[in-house]
Amino acid sequence: MTSVEATGAAQPAPDEGEPLSEAEEQLVERALDVMAAVVGRPADELELDNLLAGDLGCDEVAAANIAMALETELDLDGLFEEVEDWETVDDVLESVLYCAEGAADDVATG
Repeated sequence: MTSVEATGAAQPAPDEGEPLSEAEEQLVERALDVMAAVVGRPADELELDNLLAGDLGCDEVAAANIAMALETELDLDGLFEEVEDWETVDDVLESVLYCAEGAADDVATG
């Protein structure tokens, strides 16, 4: 999976050398805006390594609210199944990209 910077710029993950596409960068920016609104912080203050619980004060309910808001605003499915694995902002963004990739595959195979 590709890791992303909070600015929306691509950062290749160590095991994958491909940067994000323009569409993926836009998705990340939108996801950060949604997350920021839920946690009550400006999007430009969110860092990839921010801990949801420790740095952003998110409990399980807040993480579920993030998942619900992201699914609604970005028209994605499957984020609730990922919530238990979320520890950082980067984890959330990777889930968003994964779910978006799955949605695109579903449309393509229609």
